[in-house]
Amino acid sequence: MSKTFTGITNDDRRIQAELQAMGAFDNPEEKQASSIAQMFGAIGQFAEWMRWKGEVGVYGCRVGASHARRQETKHLA
Repeated sequence: MSKTFTGITNDDRRIQAELQAMGAFDNPEEKQASSIAQMFGAIGQFAEWMRWKGEVGVYGCRVGASHARRQETKHLA
């Protein structure tokens, strides 16, 4: 894992050794979600928000919506 910091080989090795000693490379880099995955995640969050807004409008509060959904599930089962 050789990174280029200055372009001077000896300086780059020294900088990388110092960073390694300080623990800069202890945690692996976090993998970024692809743009498609981010888009689907945003759509899912928007749909959840819309459902929440509708439930609050119908039932008056979020807790009431959860209770009503459980009652409806029991009734339909």
